[in-house]
Amino acid sequence: MRREFLTPSNILSISRAVLVIPFVYVMLSSLPTARLWGALIMILAALTDRFDGVLARKYGYETEWGRILDPLADKIGIAAGALVLLQLGDIPLWFVIALIARDVMIFLGGIYIKARTGVVLPSNQTGKWAVGIISLAIFLLVLTGASPAASICIWLSVVLLIASFVSYVRRFFKELSPLSKA
Repeated sequence: MRREFLTPSNILSISRAVLVIPFVYVMLSSLPTARLWGALIMILAALTDRFDGVLARKYGYETEWGRILDPLADKIGIAAGALVLLQLGDIPLWFVIALIARDVMIFLGGIYIKARTGVVLPSNQTGKWAVGIISLAIFLLVLTGASPAASICIWLSVVLLIASFVSYVRRFFKELSPLSKA
């Protein structure tokens, strides 16, 4: 695994996190087309996410930094989207708290595992599904405001958030277990 920081795929991950700035600015502006511009910025961010993974796997740009930057950029984007939607009154506070608390705990657990074992754990499949459904819910809320489809996505994402958190907790303790080193 490469140790470089500024690979093309890592630059795309960093740019995805930076796209939060114009997203927040546009969404909180008084522009009549703010939601459209916010949705377009989200589509651009999704494309950088897609291409960073393709570059990393297809051209060998997978790095330890990428294992950190990619999910961190996702967490930053989702948190910013949720907080903006909370400010606009489109998403419930309990959901934003649950979402951010879960992501912070997973991130801190990952830092702890890295410090203790030197291992950077990749995202798991359930976590990727959770991020995808949450992103869809946020996208729908950005584009149209509250809707039945967005509500379904929020509740489905709650189930996936719980399932992925349980999976991450299990992996955390397994990684720290002396038996996993044998």
